[in-house]
Amino acid sequence: MISPAFGQAQVGLYDKWETSITNSKKYSNPFDYNVIELRATFTSPSGAKTNFFGFYDGNGRGGQDGNVWKLRFMPNKVGTWTYSYSWTDGTSGGSGNFRVVDSGLSGPLVIDNNGTNSWYFKDSRGKPFHFRGYDLHHIDTYSPNDNPYTRDISWFKNVINKEMVNKGYNFTMLDLPTDRVHTYRSNNADTLWVNETDVKKFNIRAWRGVEDILNHMKSRNIYAITFAGMIFHGNGRPGGVYNFNDFKVFMRYYVARLGAYSNFFGWSPVWEWTDVWSDSQVNQIMNQIQSWDPFKRLLTIHDCADNNFSGWLDFSMRQAARKSGSGFVSLNSVFSANSRTAGAQQNGVGRCDASGGVASRFLGKPIIGSEDIWENSRGVFGQPKNSREVRRTAWGVQMAGVMPLYSEWNPWSGGKGTGKEGVRRMFDFFYSKTQYRQYKQLNNLVSKSARQIASGKEGLEYLVYDENGGAITINLSGAGGSNTFDVLWFNPTTGATQNGGTVKGGASRTLQSPISGDTVLLLTRGEADTTPPAAPRGLRLN
Repeated sequence: MISPAFGQAQVGLYDKWETSITNSKKYSNPFDYNVIELRATFTSPSGAKTNFFGFYDGNGRGGQDGNVWKLRFMPNKVGTWTYSYSWTDGTSGGSGNFRVVDSGLSGPLVIDNNGTNSWYFKDSRGKPFHFRGYDLHHIDTYSPNDNPYTRDISWFKNVINKEMVNKGYNFTMLDLPTDRVHTYRSNNADTLWVNETDVKKFNIRAWRGVEDILNHMKSRNIYAITFAGMIFHGNGRPGGVYNFNDFKVFMRYYVARLGAYSNFFGWSPVWEWTDVWSDSQVNQIMNQIQSWDPFKRLLTIHDCADNNFSGWLDFSMRQAARKSGSGFVSLNSVFSANSRTAGAQQNGVGRCDASGGVASRFLGKPIIGSEDIWENSRGVFGQPKNSREVRRTAWGVQMAGVMPLYSEWNPWSGGKGTGKEGVRRMFDFFYSKTQYRQYKQLNNLVSKSARQIASGKEGLEYLVYDENGGAITINLSGAGGSNTFDVLWFNPTTGATQNGGTVKGGASRTLQSPISGDTVLLLTRGEADTTPPAAPRGLRLN
Protein backbone atom coordinates (compact mmCIF):
# COMPACT_ATOMS: atom_id res chain seq x y z
CA MET A 1 0.00 0.00 0.00
CA ILE A 2 1.27 3.43 -0.95
CA SER A 3 0.19 6.54 0.99
CA PRO A 4 -0.12 10.01 -0.55
CA ALA A 5 2.95 12.20 -0.21
CA PHE A 6 2.89 14.28 2.95
CA GLY A 7 5.31 17.16 2.84
CA GLN A 8 5.89 20.87 3.13
CA ALA A 9 3.35 23.16 1.51
CA GLN A 10 5.82 26.05 1.48
CA VAL A 11 9.62 26.32 1.54
CA GLY A 12 12.20 29.06 1.18
CA LEU A 13 14.17 29.67 -2.00
CA TYR A 14 17.32 27.47 -1.96
CA ASP A 15 16.11 25.74 1.19
CA LYS A 16 15.48 22.01 1.62
CA TRP A 17 11.95 20.92 0.65
CA GLU A 18 10.97 17.45 1.88
CA THR A 19 8.09 15.01 1.67
CA SER A 20 7.51 11.53 3.14
CA ILE A 21 5.92 8.64 1.27
CA THR A 22 5.13 5.23 2.78
CA ASN A 23 5.45 1.97 0.90
CA SER A 24 4.43 -1.14 2.84
CA LYS A 25 5.98 -3.59 0.38
CA LYS A 26 8.92 -5.65 1.61
CA TYR A 27 12.24 -5.42 -0.23
CA SER A 28 15.46 -7.39 0.23
CA ASN A 29 17.40 -4.15 0.75
CA PRO A 30 15.41 -0.89 0.56
CA PHE A 31 18.66 1.14 0.76
CA ASP A 32 19.86 -0.22 -2.60
CA TYR A 33 18.56 1.71 -5.60
CA ASN A 34 19.19 -1.38 -7.75
CA VAL A 35 16.50 -3.19 -5.71
CA ILE A 36 13.97 -0.37 -5.37
CA GLU A 37 14.07 3.38 -5.86
CA LEU A 38 11.70 6.30 -5.49
CA ARG A 39 12.11 8.67 -8.42
CA ALA A 40 10.59 12.07 -9.08
CA THR A 41 10.31 14.87 -11.61
CA PHE A 42 10.06 18.44 -10.33
CA THR A 43 8.58 21.17 -12.53
CA SER A 44 9.44 24.82 -11.86
CA PRO A 45 7.04 27.77 -12.27
CA SER A 46 8.55 28.37 -15.71
CA GLY A 47 7.98 24.76 -16.79
CA ALA A 48 11.60 23.57 -16.53
CA LYS A 49 11.82 19.95 -15.39
CA THR A 50 14.40 18.41 -13.04
CA ASN A 51 14.74 14.70 -12.30
CA PHE A 52 15.88 13.50 -8.89
CA PHE A 53 15.50 10.46 -6.62
CA GLY A 54 14.58 9.71 -3.03
CA PHE A 55 15.86 7.43 -0.28
CA TYR A 56 14.69 4.90 2.29
CA ASP A 57 14.41 6.38 5.81
CA GLY A 58 13.29 3.49 8.04
CA ASN A 59 10.40 4.62 10.22
CA GLY A 60 11.02 8.27 9.30
CA ARG A 61 11.99 9.21 12.86
CA GLY A 62 15.46 7.69 13.11
CA GLY A 63 14.45 4.05 13.50
CA GLN A 64 16.19 1.57 11.26
CA ASP A 65 13.08 -0.42 10.23
CA GLY A 66 9.89 0.93 8.70
CA ASN A 67 8.13 1.79 5.47
CA VAL A 68 9.04 5.48 4.96
CA TRP A 69 10.80 6.91 1.95
CA LYS A 70 11.61 10.59 1.47
CA LEU A 71 12.07 13.01 -1.39
CA ARG A 72 14.17 16.14 -0.96
CA PHE A 73 14.71 19.03 -3.32
CA MET A 74 16.39 22.45 -3.40
CA PRO A 75 14.25 24.86 -5.48
CA ASN A 76 15.96 27.70 -7.33
CA LYS A 77 12.86 29.70 -8.39
CA VAL A 78 10.05 31.32 -6.42
CA GLY A 79 6.47 30.37 -7.21
CA THR A 80 4.49 27.15 -7.34
CA TRP A 81 6.34 23.92 -8.13
CA THR A 82 4.76 20.60 -9.00
CA TYR A 83 6.20 17.13 -8.75
CA SER A 84 5.32 13.58 -9.69
CA TYR A 85 6.90 10.40 -8.33
CA SER A 86 7.10 6.75 -9.28
CA TRP A 87 8.73 3.50 -8.14
CA THR A 88 11.15 1.43 -10.16
CA ASP A 89 9.18 -1.78 -9.48
CA GLY A 90 6.01 -0.36 -11.04
CA THR A 91 4.23 0.39 -7.77
CA SER A 92 1.70 3.20 -8.14
CA GLY A 93 3.12 6.71 -7.78
CA GLY A 94 1.56 10.11 -7.19
CA SER A 95 2.01 13.87 -7.46
CA GLY A 96 1.81 17.09 -5.51
CA ASN A 97 2.85 20.72 -5.35
CA PHE A 98 4.50 23.24 -3.05
CA ARG A 99 5.09 26.96 -3.01
CA VAL A 100 8.54 28.58 -2.89
CA VAL A 101 8.95 31.98 -1.24
CA ASP A 102 12.04 34.14 -0.86
CA SER A 103 13.13 33.80 2.77
CA GLY A 104 16.59 35.33 2.25
CA LEU A 105 18.70 32.18 2.02
CA SER A 106 21.86 32.89 0.04
CA GLY A 107 21.93 29.52 -1.71
CA PRO A 108 24.89 27.39 -2.80
CA LEU A 109 28.27 28.96 -3.36
CA VAL A 110 29.58 29.26 -6.91
CA ILE A 111 32.82 30.55 -8.42
CA ASP A 112 32.96 34.33 -8.61
CA ASN A 113 34.07 35.19 -12.15
CA ASN A 114 34.37 38.88 -11.35
CA GLY A 115 36.51 39.94 -14.29
CA THR A 116 39.74 40.31 -12.27
CA ASN A 117 40.33 36.74 -11.17
CA SER A 118 38.25 33.66 -10.30
CA TRP A 119 39.90 32.85 -6.96
CA TYR A 120 36.88 33.27 -4.70
CA PHE A 121 33.25 32.29 -4.19
CA LYS A 122 29.98 34.17 -4.38
CA ASP A 123 26.51 33.08 -3.32
CA SER A 124 23.68 32.18 -5.66
CA ARG A 125 22.40 35.75 -5.51
CA GLY A 126 25.68 37.09 -6.83
CA LYS A 127 27.00 38.55 -3.56
CA PRO A 128 30.71 38.05 -2.73
CA PHE A 129 31.29 35.35 -0.12
CA HIS A 130 34.00 36.50 2.27
CA PHE A 131 35.55 33.21 3.33
CA ARG A 132 36.25 32.76 7.06
CA GLY A 133 37.54 29.22 7.52
CA TYR A 134 37.56 27.34 10.82
CA ASP A 135 38.31 23.63 10.60
CA LEU A 136 36.38 21.02 12.62
CA HIS A 137 37.87 17.82 11.23
CA HIS A 138 39.14 15.35 13.83
CA ILE A 139 36.81 16.94 16.37
CA ASP A 140 35.44 13.45 17.05
CA THR A 141 38.57 12.59 19.04
CA TYR A 142 37.61 15.29 21.55
CA SER A 143 33.92 14.45 21.92
CA PRO A 144 32.99 12.84 25.26
CA ASN A 145 31.76 9.54 23.79
CA ASP A 146 33.54 9.64 20.43
CA ASN A 147 30.16 10.12 18.70
CA PRO A 148 29.73 13.79 17.66
CA TYR A 149 26.83 12.99 15.30
CA THR A 150 24.83 10.81 17.69
CA ARG A 151 25.45 10.56 21.43
CA ASP A 152 27.51 13.78 21.56
CA ILE A 153 25.50 15.88 19.14
CA SER A 154 24.58 18.54 21.75
CA TRP A 155 28.25 18.86 22.64
CA PHE A 156 29.11 19.25 18.93
CA LYS A 157 26.52 22.00 18.48
CA ASN A 158 27.92 23.86 21.47
CA VAL A 159 31.40 23.74 19.92
CA ILE A 160 30.00 25.13 16.66
CA ASN A 161 28.25 27.95 18.53
CA LYS A 162 31.23 28.83 20.70
CA GLU A 163 34.07 28.52 18.19
CA MET A 164 32.36 29.49 14.92
CA VAL A 165 29.07 31.33 15.38
CA ASN A 166 30.24 33.57 18.22
CA LYS A 167 33.46 34.44 16.39
CA GLY A 168 32.12 35.06 12.91
CA TYR A 169 33.47 32.03 11.03
CA ASN A 170 31.33 30.91 8.09
CA PHE A 171 33.07 27.92 6.48
CA THR A 172 34.29 24.62 7.90
CA MET A 173 35.63 21.18 7.00
CA LEU A 174 34.15 18.10 8.69
CA ASP A 175 34.77 14.43 9.21
CA LEU A 176 31.55 12.56 8.54
CA PRO A 177 31.12 9.36 10.60
CA THR A 178 32.58 6.96 8.08
CA ASP A 179 35.49 5.08 9.59
CA ARG A 180 36.09 3.61 13.05
CA VAL A 181 39.72 2.91 12.24
CA HIS A 182 40.83 6.32 10.96
CA THR A 183 38.15 8.69 12.22
CA TYR A 184 37.38 7.39 15.70
CA ARG A 185 39.16 6.15 18.80
CA SER A 186 36.52 3.58 19.70
CA ASN A 187 34.99 0.55 18.01
CA ASN A 188 31.71 1.62 19.59
CA ALA A 189 31.44 4.73 17.43
CA ASP A 190 28.42 5.12 15.16
CA THR A 191 29.20 5.22 11.43
CA LEU A 192 27.08 5.75 8.33
CA TRP A 193 26.94 1.99 7.81
CA VAL A 194 25.09 -0.51 9.98
CA ASN A 195 28.34 -2.45 10.11
CA GLU A 196 31.64 -2.12 8.30
CA THR A 197 31.38 -5.28 6.24
CA ASP A 198 28.13 -4.43 4.41
CA VAL A 199 28.57 -1.53 2.01
CA LYS A 200 24.88 -1.35 1.03
CA LYS A 201 23.05 -0.99 4.35
CA PHE A 202 23.13 2.29 6.21
CA ASN A 203 22.78 3.53 9.77
CA ILE A 204 19.85 5.96 9.67
CA ARG A 205 20.61 7.32 13.13
CA ALA A 206 24.05 8.49 12.03
CA TRP A 207 22.70 10.01 8.81
CA ARG A 208 20.10 11.97 10.76
CA GLY A 209 22.85 13.23 13.05
CA VAL A 210 24.78 14.57 10.04
CA GLU A 211 21.59 16.28 8.84
CA ASP A 212 20.99 17.77 12.29
CA ILE A 213 24.46 19.33 12.24
CA LEU A 214 23.98 20.65 8.69
CA ASN A 215 20.64 22.20 9.67
CA HIS A 216 22.29 23.74 12.73
CA MET A 217 25.03 25.24 10.56
CA LYS A 218 22.63 26.39 7.86
CA SER A 219 20.57 28.37 10.35
CA ARG A 220 23.80 29.98 11.60
CA ASN A 221 25.28 31.08 8.28
CA ILE A 222 27.91 28.34 7.96
CA TYR A 223 28.93 26.38 4.86
CA ALA A 224 30.64 23.00 5.22
CA ILE A 225 32.74 20.59 3.20
CA THR A 226 33.98 17.11 4.04
CA PHE A 227 37.52 16.07 4.96
CA ALA A 228 36.75 12.38 5.55
CA GLY A 229 33.36 11.87 4.04
CA MET A 230 32.36 9.36 1.41
CA ILE A 231 34.71 6.43 1.89
CA PHE A 232 37.13 4.88 4.36
CA HIS A 233 40.71 6.00 4.10
CA GLY A 234 43.24 3.24 3.46
CA ASN A 235 40.87 0.77 1.85
CA GLY A 236 38.58 1.09 -1.11
CA ARG A 237 35.35 0.43 0.76
CA PRO A 238 34.13 -0.80 4.14
CA GLY A 239 35.59 -4.27 4.59
CA GLY A 240 37.29 -4.67 1.24
CA VAL A 241 38.91 -3.31 -1.90
CA TYR A 242 37.54 -0.74 -4.32
CA ASN A 243 34.43 -1.95 -6.16
CA PHE A 244 32.71 0.81 -8.05
CA ASN A 245 29.36 -0.91 -8.48
CA ASP A 246 29.10 -1.53 -4.73
CA PHE A 247 30.29 1.96 -3.90
CA LYS A 248 27.66 3.48 -6.22
CA VAL A 249 24.93 2.36 -3.81
CA PHE A 250 26.45 4.48 -1.04
CA MET A 251 27.07 7.45 -3.36
CA ARG A 252 23.49 7.38 -4.65
CA TYR A 253 22.12 7.37 -1.10
CA TYR A 254 24.54 10.16 -0.13
CA VAL A 255 23.39 12.41 -2.98
CA ALA A 256 19.69 11.70 -2.29
CA ARG A 257 19.93 12.53 1.44
CA LEU A 258 22.38 15.43 1.47
CA GLY A 259 22.24 16.98 -2.00
CA ALA A 260 19.45 19.43 -1.15
CA TYR A 261 21.43 21.19 1.62
CA SER A 262 22.47 24.52 0.13
CA ASN A 263 25.24 25.00 2.71
CA PHE A 264 26.88 21.62 2.14
CA PHE A 265 29.88 21.20 -0.17
CA GLY A 266 29.39 17.48 0.03
CA TRP A 267 31.30 16.49 -3.04
CA SER A 268 34.79 15.72 -1.72
CA PRO A 269 34.93 11.96 -1.31
CA VAL A 270 38.06 11.25 0.72
CA TRP A 271 41.19 12.77 2.26
CA GLU A 272 44.55 12.26 0.51
CA TRP A 273 43.01 10.30 -2.34
CA THR A 274 46.43 9.26 -3.64
CA ASP A 275 46.64 6.78 -0.75
CA VAL A 276 43.36 5.15 -1.78
CA TRP A 277 42.58 5.40 -5.49
CA SER A 278 44.09 5.92 -8.91
CA ASP A 279 43.20 9.08 -10.81
CA SER A 280 40.98 6.99 -13.14
CA GLN A 281 39.01 5.72 -10.13
CA VAL A 282 38.57 9.27 -8.83
CA ASN A 283 37.30 10.34 -12.24
CA GLN A 284 34.90 7.41 -12.28
CA ILE A 285 33.47 8.39 -8.90
CA MET A 286 33.23 12.13 -9.47
CA ASN A 287 31.88 11.94 -13.01
CA GLN A 288 29.14 9.69 -11.66
CA ILE A 289 28.27 12.13 -8.89
CA GLN A 290 28.31 15.01 -11.36
CA SER A 291 25.81 13.18 -13.58
CA TRP A 292 23.47 12.46 -10.64
CA ASP A 293 23.51 15.89 -8.98
CA PRO A 294 20.72 18.04 -10.45
CA PHE A 295 21.86 21.06 -8.41
CA LYS A 296 25.30 21.16 -10.08
CA ARG A 297 27.26 21.77 -6.91
CA LEU A 298 30.97 22.56 -6.91
CA LEU A 299 33.26 19.51 -6.92
CA THR A 300 36.69 19.01 -5.38
CA ILE A 301 38.89 16.43 -3.68
CA HIS A 302 41.46 16.58 -0.89
CA ASP A 303 44.23 17.45 -1.46
CA CYS A 304 45.78 17.08 -4.86
CA ALA A 305 44.21 18.46 -8.03
CA ASP A 306 45.42 16.21 -10.84
CA ASN A 307 45.33 17.69 -14.36
CA ASN A 308 43.31 14.59 -15.34
CA PHE A 309 40.42 15.94 -13.24
CA SER A 310 39.71 18.76 -15.69
CA GLY A 311 36.27 17.38 -16.60
CA TRP A 312 34.77 18.01 -13.17
CA LEU A 313 37.09 19.65 -10.58
CA ASP A 314 35.89 23.17 -9.76
CA PHE A 315 38.34 24.22 -7.05
CA SER A 316 41.41 22.83 -5.28
CA MET A 317 42.26 21.95 -1.70
CA ARG A 318 45.90 21.81 -0.72
CA GLN A 319 48.40 21.00 2.02
CA ALA A 320 50.93 23.75 2.52
CA ALA A 321 53.68 22.05 4.52
CA ARG A 322 56.71 21.93 2.25
CA LYS A 323 58.34 18.51 2.17
CA SER A 324 62.13 18.34 2.30
CA GLY A 325 63.57 14.84 1.99
CA SER A 326 61.96 12.75 4.72
CA GLY A 327 60.89 15.78 6.75
CA PHE A 328 58.90 19.00 6.42
CA VAL A 329 59.99 22.62 6.26
CA SER A 330 58.40 24.54 9.11
CA LEU A 331 55.57 26.94 8.32
CA ASN A 332 56.88 29.73 10.51
CA SER A 333 56.84 32.78 8.23
CA VAL A 334 54.74 34.62 5.68
CA PHE A 335 56.92 33.12 2.93
CA SER A 336 56.13 29.46 3.66
CA ALA A 337 52.75 29.42 1.95
CA ASN A 338 52.80 32.69 0.02
CA SER A 339 52.15 31.02 -3.32
CA ARG A 340 49.21 29.39 -5.04
CA THR A 341 51.45 26.36 -5.60
CA ALA A 342 52.93 26.16 -2.10
CA GLY A 343 52.67 22.80 -0.40
CA ALA A 344 53.69 19.17 -0.23
CA GLN A 345 53.43 16.84 -3.20
CA GLN A 346 51.36 13.79 -2.36
CA ASN A 347 53.10 10.42 -2.83
CA GLY A 348 56.10 11.77 -4.65
CA VAL A 349 56.79 14.20 -7.44
CA GLY A 350 54.61 13.72 -10.51
CA ARG A 351 51.90 11.70 -8.79
CA CYS A 352 49.37 14.49 -9.25
CA ASP A 353 50.82 16.53 -12.13
CA ALA A 354 50.84 19.33 -9.59
CA SER A 355 53.09 21.67 -7.68
CA GLY A 356 51.94 21.85 -4.08
CA GLY A 357 48.83 19.85 -4.84
CA VAL A 358 47.38 22.29 -7.39
CA ALA A 359 47.71 21.31 -11.03
CA SER A 360 48.53 24.08 -13.49
CA ARG A 361 45.14 24.18 -15.16
CA PHE A 362 43.45 24.89 -11.81
CA LEU A 363 45.62 27.84 -10.73
CA GLY A 364 43.01 30.29 -12.00
CA LYS A 365 40.28 28.74 -9.85
CA PRO A 366 39.63 28.97 -6.09
CA ILE A 367 42.05 27.20 -3.75
CA ILE A 368 41.22 26.36 -0.14
CA GLY A 369 44.25 25.94 2.11
CA SER A 370 42.71 22.95 3.83
CA GLU A 371 45.82 22.12 5.88
CA ASP A 372 47.78 25.38 5.71
CA ILE A 373 47.37 26.59 9.27
CA TRP A 374 47.00 23.68 11.65
CA GLU A 375 48.16 24.98 14.99
CA ASN A 376 50.64 22.29 15.98
CA SER A 377 52.55 22.94 19.19
CA ARG A 378 54.48 19.68 18.82
CA GLY A 379 55.85 20.69 15.43
CA VAL A 380 54.45 17.64 13.62
CA PHE A 381 54.43 17.83 9.78
CA GLY A 382 56.15 21.21 9.87
CA GLN A 383 52.92 22.99 10.80
CA PRO A 384 52.98 26.34 12.67
CA LYS A 385 53.67 25.79 16.37
CA ASN A 386 52.37 28.96 18.05
CA SER A 387 50.23 32.04 17.54
CA ARG A 388 52.96 34.01 15.78
CA GLU A 389 53.66 31.26 13.26
CA VAL A 390 49.94 30.66 12.69
CA ARG A 391 49.39 34.37 12.12
CA ARG A 392 52.32 34.74 9.70
CA THR A 393 51.35 31.67 7.72
CA ALA A 394 47.73 32.81 7.51
CA TRP A 395 48.72 36.20 6.12
CA GLY A 396 51.04 34.54 3.62
CA VAL A 397 48.25 32.25 2.43
CA GLN A 398 45.64 35.00 2.20
CA MET A 399 48.01 37.36 0.38
CA ALA A 400 48.59 34.64 -2.25
CA GLY A 401 44.87 34.61 -3.01
CA VAL A 402 44.26 31.31 -1.20
CA MET A 403 41.50 30.82 1.40
CA PRO A 404 42.94 29.39 4.66
CA LEU A 405 41.18 27.08 7.13
CA TYR A 406 42.41 27.50 10.70
CA SER A 407 42.57 24.23 12.64
CA GLU A 408 43.35 23.21 16.21
CA TRP A 409 41.37 19.92 16.50
CA ASN A 410 44.18 17.45 15.88
CA PRO A 411 44.92 14.74 18.47
CA TRP A 412 48.64 14.44 17.61
CA SER A 413 49.33 18.17 17.18
CA GLY A 414 48.63 19.69 20.57
CA GLY A 415 46.80 22.65 19.06
CA LYS A 416 45.83 25.07 21.81
CA GLY A 417 43.81 27.64 19.90
CA THR A 418 46.32 30.42 20.51
CA GLY A 419 46.42 31.40 16.83
CA LYS A 420 42.68 31.67 16.42
CA GLU A 421 42.29 35.34 17.29
CA GLY A 422 45.11 36.39 14.97
CA VAL A 423 43.44 34.62 12.06
CA ARG A 424 40.12 36.25 12.89
CA ARG A 425 41.77 39.70 13.00
CA MET A 426 43.28 39.00 9.59
CA PHE A 427 39.90 38.15 8.06
CA ASP A 428 38.34 41.25 9.66
CA PHE A 429 41.05 43.46 8.20
CA PHE A 430 40.89 42.05 4.67
CA TYR A 431 37.11 42.19 4.42
CA SER A 432 36.65 45.66 5.92
CA LYS A 433 39.70 47.51 4.61
CA THR A 434 40.81 46.04 1.28
CA GLN A 435 39.70 45.24 -2.25
CA TYR A 436 41.39 41.85 -1.94
CA ARG A 437 39.34 40.19 -4.69
CA GLN A 438 41.23 42.33 -7.21
CA TYR A 439 44.68 41.58 -5.78
CA LYS A 440 47.68 40.00 -7.43
CA GLN A 441 50.98 39.32 -5.71
CA LEU A 442 53.42 42.25 -5.83
CA ASN A 443 56.36 40.78 -3.91
CA ASN A 444 58.81 42.32 -6.39
CA LEU A 445 57.93 45.77 -5.06
CA VAL A 446 59.32 45.08 -1.56
CA SER A 447 62.35 43.33 -0.07
CA LYS A 448 62.35 39.64 0.82
CA SER A 449 65.63 40.10 2.66
CA ALA A 450 63.79 42.63 4.87
CA ARG A 451 61.19 39.92 5.58
CA GLN A 452 58.42 41.51 3.50
CA ILE A 453 55.75 40.35 1.05
CA ALA A 454 53.22 42.44 -0.88
CA SER A 455 49.93 42.08 -2.73
CA GLY A 456 47.47 44.54 -4.22
CA LYS A 457 46.24 46.15 -7.40
CA GLU A 458 49.05 48.27 -8.78
CA GLY A 459 48.12 51.93 -8.96
CA LEU A 460 45.09 51.45 -6.72
CA GLU A 461 46.03 49.61 -3.52
CA TYR A 462 49.11 48.04 -1.92
CA LEU A 463 49.31 45.70 1.08
CA VAL A 464 52.62 44.80 2.75
CA TYR A 465 53.33 42.34 5.57
CA ASP A 466 56.63 42.96 7.35
CA GLU A 467 57.87 40.46 9.93
CA ASN A 468 60.32 42.88 11.60
CA GLY A 469 58.70 46.30 11.50
CA GLY A 470 60.95 49.31 11.10
CA ALA A 471 61.41 50.85 7.65
CA ILE A 472 59.41 49.60 4.68
CA THR A 473 60.51 50.63 1.22
CA ILE A 474 57.96 49.99 -1.55
CA ASN A 475 58.33 50.76 -5.23
CA LEU A 476 55.39 52.94 -6.28
CA SER A 477 56.77 53.80 -9.72
CA GLY A 478 53.86 52.04 -11.40
CA ALA A 479 51.35 54.18 -9.52
CA GLY A 480 52.14 57.48 -11.21
CA GLY A 481 53.44 60.58 -9.42
CA SER A 482 50.07 62.34 -9.46
CA ASN A 483 48.44 59.69 -7.30
CA THR A 484 48.25 60.08 -3.54
CA PHE A 485 47.73 57.11 -1.22
CA ASP A 486 46.35 57.07 2.31
CA VAL A 487 48.67 55.26 4.71
CA LEU A 488 47.22 52.87 7.28
CA TRP A 489 49.29 50.84 9.75
CA PHE A 490 47.81 47.68 11.26
CA ASN A 491 49.18 45.62 14.14
CA PRO A 492 48.30 41.98 13.28
CA THR A 493 49.15 40.91 16.83
CA THR A 494 46.72 43.24 18.61
CA GLY A 495 44.34 44.43 15.88
CA ALA A 496 45.17 48.11 16.49
CA THR A 497 45.22 50.53 13.53
CA GLN A 498 46.98 53.86 13.12
CA ASN A 499 46.68 56.43 10.36
CA GLY A 500 50.01 57.40 8.78
CA GLY A 501 49.12 60.35 6.60
CA THR A 502 49.65 60.12 2.84
CA VAL A 503 52.35 59.18 0.36
CA LYS A 504 52.85 60.01 -3.32
CA GLY A 505 53.30 57.45 -6.07
CA GLY A 506 55.80 57.65 -8.91
CA ALA A 507 58.94 56.34 -7.14
CA SER A 508 60.21 54.11 -4.36
CA ARG A 509 59.02 55.39 -1.01
CA THR A 510 60.27 54.54 2.47
CA LEU A 511 57.86 54.61 5.40
CA GLN A 512 58.73 54.08 9.04
CA SER A 513 56.47 51.70 10.92
CA PRO A 514 55.18 52.88 14.31
CA ILE A 515 54.77 49.21 15.30
CA SER A 516 57.46 47.07 16.87
CA GLY A 517 57.53 43.61 15.33
CA ASP A 518 55.08 42.21 12.78
CA THR A 519 53.53 45.08 10.82
CA VAL A 520 50.93 45.47 8.09
CA LEU A 521 51.01 48.49 5.78
CA LEU A 522 48.02 49.39 3.59
CA LEU A 523 48.23 52.09 0.92
CA THR A 524 44.87 52.81 -0.63
CA ARG A 525 43.37 55.06 -3.28
CA GLY A 526 39.60 54.82 -3.79
CA GLU A 527 36.86 52.92 -2.01
CA ALA A 528 37.47 49.56 -0.34
CA ASP A 529 35.05 46.65 -0.70
CA THR A 530 33.34 46.61 2.69
CA THR A 531 30.54 44.24 1.69
CA PRO A 532 29.76 42.14 4.78
CA PRO A 533 30.28 38.38 4.60
CA ALA A 534 27.61 36.77 2.43
CA ALA A 535 26.04 33.70 3.99
CA PRO A 536 22.59 32.25 4.75
CA ARG A 537 20.56 34.50 7.00
CA GLY A 538 17.16 34.75 8.60
CA LEU A 539 16.49 31.01 8.50
CA ARG A 540 14.41 28.62 10.48
CA LEU A 541 15.10 24.95 10.90
CA ASN A 542 12.58 22.66 9.27
